[in-house]
Amino acid sequence: MNRRTFLGGALAVAATGIAGAAFARRTRSDVLRIGVMTNLTHAPLLAGLGSGRIAAALAPVTIEARAFRAGPRVTEALLGDAIDAGTAGPAAIVVHHARHGRLRVLTGCASGGASFMVTKGSEIRSAEDLHGKVLAVTQIGTTQDVALRAWLRRGGLRDETAGGDVRILAVAASVILDQMKRGELHGAWLAEPWATRVEQEIGAVRLVDERDLWPNRAFSTAALATRDDHAADPRIAKLVAALKDEVERARSSPKETLDEAYTQMKEWVGNPGSRRIFDAAAKYVDFTSDPLPASFARFARDAADLGLTPDPNGDRGLYL
Repeated sequence: MNRRTFLGGALAVAATGIAGAAFARRTRSDVLRIGVMTNLTHAPLLAGLGSGRIAAALAPVTIEARAFRAGPRVTEALLGDAIDAGTAGPAAIVVHHARHGRLRVLTGCASGGASFMVTKGSEIRSAEDLHGKVLAVTQIGTTQDVALRAWLRRGGLRDETAGGDVRILAVAASVILDQMKRGELHGAWLAEPWATRVEQEIGAVRLVDERDLWPNRAFSTAALATRDDHAADPRIAKLVAALKDEVERARSSPKETLDEAYTQMKEWVGNPGSRRIFDAAAKYVDFTSDPLPASFARFARDAADLGLTPDPNGDRGLYL
């Protein structure tokens, strides 16, 4: 998928939402539809859903949970009214909000937990070594996609779609692991636990821990969002309180949260990697209810510079 395709898809969100209305508009007061990504950075929500604590906190409302592999799919589902709330990365939220103005950030979930990994033996030591190389992200418009392209630009490079000589592919994380192992990819900007998986399973090198690029090493990688017309829903308020409780649990009892999140990821994705790797990956993530608005603002500016949105202030109006 290239940027033209991504932007066309973003513009078509409303149309696809209408087409799927027969399924999507089950917004009965007794059902709350929640989207969550199957990454470690979303562990508090994964744990709360898998353990049943969030369902108990919202009872008698019934929870319908849906797993997504990338942030833009969560925000598209929000805009298409296929879900009522969901966790996604800041770039996906600001890109779609800048175009549609319909999203609201409710609370934070995680900071950190993303890195630029390069293939073992590639002799890549800096951005200057990436001329002519092939890199990957899981989807165009994700937080890691924007982070990679912005980092390349700050290093004086551009991807092929912007007239440069760095090729960036959008493929599933499992495919990235296989292609890096075979030497078909030189690097990838990945969320946890995938960054640590490629490090420990195939010897990839962590060239950039993204925390090192931010003030106080803090930047949002997962936040809970909803549509503007759902923001005042009392069920959403209960979900926000329940997720904040899960974040506090993750901070005070990290092993319990990791146990529950790992179990839920196994159920949804089959192979989230070994538990040992999952624990190692957790060292790169900080769970927080602070949505870290300054990082949303920077992703909005970077997304505009990259041509993904028309507005460098795409985070305007995101907060209640």
